[in-house]
Amino acid sequence: MRKLLVSVAVVTLIAGCSDKGADHDGDGKITAEEVAEEMNRVTLEPGEWENTVTIVDVDIEGLPEGAPAGIMDSMKGKVTTSKSCITKEQAENPGAEFFAAQEETNCEVKKFNMSGGAVSSEMSCSNMGGAPGSMTMAMDGQYGPSSYDMTMKMDGGAGGMKMNISAKSSGKRIGDCPAG
Repeated sequence: MRKLLVSVAVVTLIAGCSDKGADHDGDGKITAEEVAEEMNRVTLEPGEWENTVTIVDVDIEGLPEGAPAGIMDSMKGKVTTSKSCITKEQAENPGAEFFAAQEETNCEVKKFNMSGGAVSSEMSCSNMGGAPGSMTMAMDGQYGPSSYDMTMKMDGGAGGMKMNISAKSSGKRIGDCPAG
């Protein structure tokens, strides 16, 4: 789950901007290629980035018998911070990574729009990583070449469980990438 939240935040961070969104051909369907093309328009600063995800709210229905009491409350407020290095090449072609990730998942981009420093996107995924179930994710926030701040909402279910999670994600460039 943590990896999913961080991945979604990073994908949104390295996205591009346009007034009409990623549906470049106007056919009503946003392809991975269109999102990648949109993402390659971004002005992103290469270097070391610090990314923080905070779980705001968690609601899980249908937890399996024996699940630890208070598991949802223990997730609320949890903060995960990670660092990543964005090379000059990645900063110049951020869509390549998104395009490669889409080939490994069964996700459909419903909305992807960035303009004037604002981001708004929605995607729906099913059978992620071969696991049955589905999830819808929505993100809204602000971005710039050296920082981002957004809210995320994920709703989904599998195996009799239904899950709703809301989180905040932020990131900022903190310097040059470490040597090596």
